[in-house]
Amino acid sequence: MRRVGKAIPGIFRNEPIEIFIPVIKRDLDIFEMATGPYVFVRSSNFSSLLRLKSITGVVALVTEGDTQRPSKAIQVEDSYVQGLIKQAEEEHRKRAIGIEVGSFVRVLNGETRDFCGIVEIIGDGKAVIRITLRTKSILLETPVRNLLNLSHVPKEQRVYYFSPLVEDLFRDYPDGATAMVEEDLHLDESVPMPEHVEEAPTDEPKKHSRQRTVTALVKKLILIEGLHNPMQIAKEVVKALKSKDIKAPKNLFIVYCIIKDRLRQDHFAKIDPTIGNYREIIKKYGREYKFSAAQIAKIDPDLGIPQNTLEVCKDGRSREARQKSKIQPESEVKKLAGKKHETKKRKKASTDKCGECLHERKSHKLSPKGAWMRCTDVSDHTIHPWVKGKNSGPCWCKRFKEKEK
Repeated sequence: MRRVGKAIPGIFRNEPIEIFIPVIKRDLDIFEMATGPYVFVRSSNFSSLLRLKSITGVVALVTEGDTQRPSKAIQVEDSYVQGLIKQAEEEHRKRAIGIEVGSFVRVLNGETRDFCGIVEIIGDGKAVIRITLRTKSILLETPVRNLLNLSHVPKEQRVYYFSPLVEDLFRDYPDGATAMVEEDLHLDESVPMPEHVEEAPTDEPKKHSRQRTVTALVKKLILIEGLHNPMQIAKEVVKALKSKDIKAPKNLFIVYCIIKDRLRQDHFAKIDPTIGNYREIIKKYGREYKFSAAQIAKIDPDLGIPQNTLEVCKDGRSREARQKSKIQPESEVKKLAGKKHETKKRKKASTDKCGECLHERKSHKLSPKGAWMRCTDVSDHTIHPWVKGKNSGPCWCKRFKEKEK
């Protein structure tokens, strides 16, 4: 199916094509079709149908007398194909019947394809699945139609890799099979380190799975426990950080950003897809959703995590030292303020001298905006460095950006 999908654009280019594969059963490495090995294809470019044989997995075009000529292709009534489509759609719908909270299911498509897990929450055609591996636990949000109901599987067999091999194991070795898979039914909290590696002593837990993080906890609080108040979520996060159940971030500003981002993506974006940022959430749903890293820090002042990480300059100074060096004494500030007042630019009068020659403003041309342009007065050029005392020719002042000639 994937190879056909990738090859079609190169074969048919701008010509329309439709392929129907009547899958009626789907499971681990199982694609059972209603018509055996036959699929149905139709296109306006009939001559290109024969090129589908170049795709690995496609055997031939079904033709009269096995001539393999597109003109001899056997045509199928549309009413027959429409009946197969309805049958496939019905089987597709039945796959998700009976799935509810606590059901054991298999993921059919996606990055976690063929993994099995337990439904934690369900609603609006979507479900949140917890897939418990050996060293981590995955929370997956996916449409219900992407799941296969396996609630008939006994609890002692509900491992993430459940397959016919697991069933055969319990059938052939009923006494020892339970002990073999027991360790895979639960999350292994601590993964042993290699013996030759010596770890430095630390207050943090030796090993954190990727699900024992602030992000994973906040997502769980929003999706599973239904918490939507940011300060309630922050209190639960601080409580977990205090007990060291999750890995501590560098500062509480990171916690603040994670809570905002997950609330926007996992809750408010589903209610209103037009929401683009957190400010719109505060404006639309109230100021109860407004909070800050400082408020999170006040929940437990003895937590030991800074509100913001101190940045160090290249010369080794802290941010506080850098800011302190910028603070000037009051006397120096007054002195600088006085100079600024003295050198304040004033509006030029018509009697002001040019600065490069002794001509007044009225002796110069003016731009449409009133700016000074080159000098037009040919008298008294004695101080002009280019004229050197000669009283003939125009005055070309450099300050007015004229081209030097």
